[in-house]
Amino acid sequence: MKKAIALVLVISLAIFMLFSVSGCFNLGQKVAEKVTEKAVEKAIESEGGEAEVDIGEEGVSIKTDEGEMTIGEGAELPDDFPKVVPVHPDIEISSSWKSVENGKENFSISGMTSDSREKIFNWYKDELGGWEIEGEFTSESGGESTSTISANDGTYSVVVLIMESDEGTVVTLAVSEM
Repeated sequence: MKKAIALVLVISLAIFMLFSVSGCFNLGQKVAEKVTEKAVEKAIESEGGEAEVDIGEEGVSIKTDEGEMTIGEGAELPDDFPKVVPVHPDIEISSSWKSVENGKENFSISGMTSDSREKIFNWYKDELGGWEIEGEFTSESGGESTSTISANDGTYSVVVLIMESDEGTVVTLAVSEM
């Protein structure tokens, strides 16, 4: 079912973006939103699930019995995001999701900040100081810098991916219940 959801989401977002970019705002955009919402909901139903899809000016939100996903300006921390997991305060979240697999919760957020990769990396190293650090990695190639840090506190496993380019710094945080 997850493959069907991903495929329909990509196709639907492409349709939505086509209408949005083509200048067919107002009526055309509203029609595109409703058609896309229904297409995603039907695709999920055909796989035996139920979904609530909401497409608006700020982004896309999909809620199923397996979890939820938000993409766009309206994205925020998923429901029940663990309070013990640090989230850098200067990250503007652009996507988030939550799922439950084998009774364990999984979360992910991604967003941008104007802070440097090094500043974000050092902040996470400090914030995860009481956790067991499982690995750290930094590389630079083609004008882009990437750092990762993975840690666990015995309850949650966290992987932080930080990528800096000329456009800014993208931070992705993946959290899994152990």
